[in-house]
Amino acid sequence: MLDLSRLFAERAVSDRPVAESGGRLIGMDQVAADVAANAERIRAAGCRRGLLVTQDAYWGAVGLFALLHAGAEAVLPQNGQPGTLAALADARDRVVGDAALEGADDALRLEPGSVGATPGLAPLDPEAPLCFFTSGSTGQPKPVRKTLALLQREAEAIEALLGLAVPAGAWIHATVPHQHVYGMAFRLCWPLATGRPFSGASHALWESALAVLDGGSVLVTSPAHLARLEGIAPLPPGRRPSLVLSAGAPLSEEAARAAARVLGTAPTEIFGSSETGAVAHRARRLPDPAWRPLPGVTVGRTEDGCLRVRSPAVPGDGVHVGGDRVELDGDGGFRLLGRADRIVKIEGKRVSLPEVEEHLRRQPWVADAAALPVGDATPRLAAVVVPSAEGRALLSDLGPFRFGRRLRRELAATQDSAGLPRHWRFVDALPQGTLGKRVPADLLKLFKGDGAMTGETTVGEPGPQRPTEPEIRAVRSSGEGVELDLYLPGDLAQVDGHFPGLPIVPGVALIDWAVTLGARHGIPVAVARDFQVKFRRVTVPDSAVTLSLRHVAARRRLAFEYRAGDETLTSGTIALEEFPKDGGGQA
Repeated sequence: MLDLSRLFAERAVSDRPVAESGGRLIGMDQVAADVAANAERIRAAGCRRGLLVTQDAYWGAVGLFALLHAGAEAVLPQNGQPGTLAALADARDRVVGDAALEGADDALRLEPGSVGATPGLAPLDPEAPLCFFTSGSTGQPKPVRKTLALLQREAEAIEALLGLAVPAGAWIHATVPHQHVYGMAFRLCWPLATGRPFSGASHALWESALAVLDGGSVLVTSPAHLARLEGIAPLPPGRRPSLVLSAGAPLSEEAARAAARVLGTAPTEIFGSSETGAVAHRARRLPDPAWRPLPGVTVGRTEDGCLRVRSPAVPGDGVHVGGDRVELDGDGGFRLLGRADRIVKIEGKRVSLPEVEEHLRRQPWVADAAALPVGDATPRLAAVVVPSAEGRALLSDLGPFRFGRRLRRELAATQDSAGLPRHWRFVDALPQGTLGKRVPADLLKLFKGDGAMTGETTVGEPGPQRPTEPEIRAVRSSGEGVELDLYLPGDLAQVDGHFPGLPIVPGVALIDWAVTLGARHGIPVAVARDFQVKFRRVTVPDSAVTLSLRHVAARRRLAFEYRAGDETLTSGTIALEEFPKDGGGQA
């Protein structure tokens, strides 16, 4: 095992790749140069607490170690939403990242360093500080403070558990981000500490994930992804991974069987939390096996039935009592019986119901609110809202469907897609029990019996037609065309089937909108004959994008580009046929 605090203390001369980023293999000498150069820039900027937000896992590793080598605390938010960055303004001096971020005017962008042009790096203090923010049961993001030494101990426990099953040079690939504790441990720290190379890309689609797998590699994934394997052809024996890891939520039996069939390897589930790191594991060769603690971890049960964990990776005295109710099996393992607090798993992500409720109550249109999961097989988030006087007026003006969308749009500033309710009820008062306490069963009754599980409606209202186009927030003339700022609602009809647990906007919808909006804003379009399109990044609902449309009259083509900030998502050209001069044809 390598010591994470001494990774760059002695220059290793090796052509072995450490990572892959942007199609480039990166060796340890380049990693050290990138860390050293960015540590100097962070130090020169006077940054003592850096909010680390990166899209690429390689640059996440560079940013993490650059902050620590600069003597700064590395702070990792639960997501990179503009509202989250604004809410954590007091927790940082600068934002450190690899791309432009909305709402991060103080961002310091990570840049490559020159090999040999920077001095060597001294060993790090093992107690160098990190802080993860996670959903808390009080309604506020909760800081979880750790040290580099705790990450090192977790990596050692992971290697003790999994090391013999994974070849020494196996590549680590992932479909999950590295910003949270699971991704940080299994995508970055474990590979770096064991000398295994890792890929910087997070694969949103199975097509790209399966294309990079080879015999012996590791796939770090989640139930949200494994639930979408049905219908995919099995990998040939020579390309099956040695290990498939899943965490974030319990894996259904159907998804476990599909993973074993398609990937050729039964998935191994990991159980843990931001506070504890990885705690336990279970191989899904049999239905619903008990959880077994990682090496060095022991578990117990409190008097009120909650899981008590003792682990060398837990801060302080090494003991943590969480909100999971458990049953011990008498053989050192346990079975989960559900949550005792109000943290739920939606699409494999932790969602704090009090946090969603608090952000709803902050809106001028909301007097009170309650959030709850609905549905059994695939829980989705729902909200019961008591509108304020201003909210009742807006509800009357917009109707329940658009009012719910307005509230979702406001929540999107602080919540990722899992934390945005998909079902709404608007009531005069929240139902209460005889003692004045909120009764979840009474809230759940509001969503039964009228089709609520398949659409966003209000009590007594028929389900409205779902939107098929983005909302236009701004329009700017740009010489040969137009530029539009768009908001893509989470309830777009085109998203159905693309894909459960990880919705994306299909490419055909992007092309259709380019043609439709081009015709609507003065570009003479009657028929789009053929396309040349490049999909660089997936486009997701519940997001803001900019669409640039340019009429290349000499070539009779419409050029279009969808962007998120400075990043191009999709671009291409469409061959056009203009309207006949007699005015015939239809838009």
